[in-house]
Amino acid sequence: MEYQCRICKLHYTDKKLADACYAWCSTHEGTCNLQITKKSIEAQSGK
Repeated sequence: MEYQCRICKLHYTDKKLADACYAWCSTHEGTCNLQITKKSIEAQSGK
């Protein structure tokens, strides 16, 4: 199952990571945290 950040639209295999990404994006005006985004499906697949 995939989970998506509602702000930056990145996908994660773990709901906790998607929730962490959303929390970060919502409190930092949509800028992504590289420690979180490097675990996204897009980053893992090289997209």
